[in-house]
Amino acid sequence: MKKSFYILIFFFLINATTDSENIIIELDRKEDSNIFLSWKVLYTEYDSINLEIIHDGKIEKYEIPIKESSIELCCYEGEVKITINVIVTKVLQLPNEECSAATCLSFTKETFSNQVVLAPIPTTTTSTTTTSTTTTSTTTTTTIPPPIVESSNFLDIEITNELITSIPLFDEIDLTDQEKNSIAFIITTSIIVLFYLVLLMQEWFNRIISDFRISYFRRDKDVKSESKLINFLKILFALTLTAFLIGYVEEGASLVLDLENLAIFIAAFIGLISATFFYEGVEAVIEKFVYKQNIKFKWSPQAIFFAFISTCAYVYFEMPIGFIFGFIASSYILNKRPIAKLSPKFYSSVVLSAVGFGFFYLTSLPYVLESSVLTAVAAISYLMCIEGVLLKSLPGGGNELLESLNDTTGAYKIFPLLSFLLGLWLFIRILIVSPDSEFANLQQDLLSMGSFSLTFALILVSYMFSILILGFFIKVKGKNE
Repeated sequence: MKKSFYILIFFFLINATTDSENIIIELDRKEDSNIFLSWKVLYTEYDSINLEIIHDGKIEKYEIPIKESSIELCCYEGEVKITINVIVTKVLQLPNEECSAATCLSFTKETFSNQVVLAPIPTTTTSTTTTSTTTTSTTTTTTIPPPIVESSNFLDIEITNELITSIPLFDEIDLTDQEKNSIAFIITTSIIVLFYLVLLMQEWFNRIISDFRISYFRRDKDVKSESKLINFLKILFALTLTAFLIGYVEEGASLVLDLENLAIFIAAFIGLISATFFYEGVEAVIEKFVYKQNIKFKWSPQAIFFAFISTCAYVYFEMPIGFIFGFIASSYILNKRPIAKLSPKFYSSVVLSAVGFGFFYLTSLPYVLESSVLTAVAAISYLMCIEGVLLKSLPGGGNELLESLNDTTGAYKIFPLLSFLLGLWLFIRILIVSPDSEFANLQQDLLSMGSFSLTFALILVSYMFSILILGFFIKVKGKNE
């Protein structure tokens, strides 16, 4: 039998080939010395993507794990030169006359690159010359011109906040695309999973606080005794303060009252209202008007607590990732009813999933995209709604899937399972596997942290165990309401 031999020939090209069509780079200067870099590589197959930044005589080199993304960098006051190199291996079949083996393959590594240059921050120079009969002195003063203030209405103001810009929009996620991005770094992936576990445990802790009361604390012990006005004021207080703390953390600890901060506050305000009303509110409406139950709403002070923890973590550790809690009130049924044919929790889960997808779809409409404020409202609202469906349902979190199954009779139990699978699919498809998803943006944030990402993981573990211990303490010492 005649054997075949494969001859592997590697050619490494010293000079890269310029390719601006398949390697797209956009580089803009933001406020002060910040620059905003976005890239897109159109090659379907490649070995690696390398980023090179030249600034003030220094060269920074990084390997980029994904083909398309964007990032804001600091601090680059002088001229910045950005180069992206894409290494591609090409396989060629050699003619028989050039090779004595049965099959000859040539493996050639080619480097394609594109480069952009960003000019330094402009400066103006004024010279003052003083002349006398004997000496001449020249004084040079360099000043940076103040930023140009553009007049615009409230809906058209520019929002550069990472809370908004990092949330993917409808057109950035193809729900029919079956290709999933491979995760390049196991450590960052594990940290993100840990982060979602913390959010899940926060919802579990919220449920413990709602169901149990410790006898040492007399305040808010009896839900029935509180007036509607007091409940409304407490819920409004939780809503306002939580929205303010969310905007405060994500804006960068800036307490300046300006249009951008106001827009972020409004976006968080509407997101919190949407997540709470379309879950707790829908369930309460069905219980009151269909099953004729007495319903009482109670504020969730733990929402403020979680937002306050995020604020402290940002101020003291400069952590850009917050522990956002999307529910600022809980509904209570004051008298017990028989098991329903189909639990009201099923309807609240479906409605919240539908509302979350509705906000997600709004980010594709031109009218919404033309206004950064409307885009911010839609983006943060769909994020809270889609995350809220899953965190409310899962065991270890709100555990309301099990309650919905227990409150449903016979074959109708399939419907709560279907609503849970719908929420799970939306969560995974929009927030996890898509290239521009929240998961991918969190991974980029962790990669930019460097070694601090391990410190962030330790903070998450400590925070999670603190919630776990406190929750079990309340459950053991408290009284079930």
